[in-house]
Amino acid sequence: MRNKILNCILLLLLIAQPLCAAKDDSPPPKTTVKTLAVFKNGLGFVYRSGEVPVKDYWAQIDEIPPAVLGTVWIGSAGPAWRVQEVVSDKCTSEKSVDAASISDLLEANVGRQALLTFLTHSTPETKTIPATILSVPKDGQIVMVQVEDGTIGVTNKSDVIAITLDKDAPLKKKSEITSNRAKVRLSSSTKKVPTSAEITLAYLEKGISWSPGYLVNIADDKQADITMEAVLANDMEDLNDVDVSFVVGYPNFVFADQVTPLWLGQSVVDFSRRLSSMRSDDARANVYGNIMSQSVMYNTASYDFVGSPNSSFPSVYSAAQPMPGETNEDLYFYNQSHVSLKKGDRARYTVFTGKVPYEHIYEWSVPDESNLNDYGYRQNDNRNDSPENQVWHSLRLTNTTKFPWTTAPSFTVNGSMPVAQDVLKYTPPGGKNTLKLTVATNVRAEKAETEASREMVKIGYNEYDDITVCGILTVKNMKDETIRVNVKKQLKGAVLEAGQDGKVTKTATQLAAVNPQSVLEWEFVLAPSAEKELTYKYKILIHR
Repeated sequence: MRNKILNCILLLLLIAQPLCAAKDDSPPPKTTVKTLAVFKNGLGFVYRSGEVPVKDYWAQIDEIPPAVLGTVWIGSAGPAWRVQEVVSDKCTSEKSVDAASISDLLEANVGRQALLTFLTHSTPETKTIPATILSVPKDGQIVMVQVEDGTIGVTNKSDVIAITLDKDAPLKKKSEITSNRAKVRLSSSTKKVPTSAEITLAYLEKGISWSPGYLVNIADDKQADITMEAVLANDMEDLNDVDVSFVVGYPNFVFADQVTPLWLGQSVVDFSRRLSSMRSDDARANVYGNIMSQSVMYNTASYDFVGSPNSSFPSVYSAAQPMPGETNEDLYFYNQSHVSLKKGDRARYTVFTGKVPYEHIYEWSVPDESNLNDYGYRQNDNRNDSPENQVWHSLRLTNTTKFPWTTAPSFTVNGSMPVAQDVLKYTPPGGKNTLKLTVATNVRAEKAETEASREMVKIGYNEYDDITVCGILTVKNMKDETIRVNVKKQLKGAVLEAGQDGKVTKTATQLAAVNPQSVLEWEFVLAPSAEKELTYKYKILIHR
């Protein structure tokens, strides 16, 4: 009768256990990154592949990453297979781990005989008996054993204070591991169906970026040694012998802040919220977000998911705005082979070195001070607070390398001595650009403007004061050597004269404005102790 009761208890315990999902023999095989194109705004274009077994036209790979919406493309290398379907799901596998407690040892040796030492609650003594371990439920606190006479008993795990096993007893227990995976359904047109396939994935993902920098050495009087470096910051995944391209330019990725719905790390609600909270000037993004928000409605609080404390990807990764100085760049790829870098690590690489011609030049930029907008109306005083008549000693570099120079910090040295740090802006091969070194205190500059005439004119229904202004810019070289000087004067108004071979450029902004924007430029050499006057005349309209 007692055995029948214990057998009933055992049956009830087994029924009470949750039904386990079918276990796979091993975790899904992993694909590896082969090539990677890294942008400066925190995005990387990943191409990965891996040879995986195929069973009944299905292949398994590791999980789909949190890639950018619309950029995940999964295929098969070679003509033997074609991808028909991709399913993201979870799988359960078993893994052997070391037993770390008596409970673990009991679980690892179910079905084996052992000597068990128990606490007896009626007396302070312990009791040791030989028994066969029948069951150790993972989520319960009991152990079911059978003693030598066939009696089945149940005791608490905590009452077993010692266990003696034979030398061949296992010391590891099996633990269930749940992981994400992707299942790929394939089709084949070949008569002999292969048993494996090379699955390829291409996608954009956040979490990796590169930062450029330059070292310019002017120890030589005519040619500068220029070195470009790239610092790779990897928070995405481990890289092992990967061909990496550092991308120069500003690409157009409309959905850079949205994650593919194939990724199992977000719910359908999260995906819809991300789309509905998009902030972009691109009409395509707004249309997509509106369509999704209209087709799937949820009774949830409305708030900005992207960038919220619960968001997986903060808005600092946003690719909505270009980096300064890059809006005119086409894409260019600096290549670096055999990159191995673990997630969370940083590395520096030399992109190129070369010798380029340069010259010293003294630059004076004279801002417009009319305090008028393009339509002749007075506006708030937004004048530059920097010191007036400031001349900069600069370097003018000519890009004779085969590579474009991307916008980046530039550190100028003379041998082992530091000189200055500035920003070297984007420069295509064959182009020229300047680096500021220091303010030239021994090159003096002065400016003066006077009103030559004023009369009232009427344009349409508006009345204006038509004022003619004469200006003089004076540059004096107090150095004991000849220098090259570049002067640029910005102004609002129609240029009437630009003396001393001044070049006039009218900028194509606000074409309907009554006062066009113009730039006057002079470049000349100036002998020691010499002085040069630059004259100009223009007229400007002031709305009455």
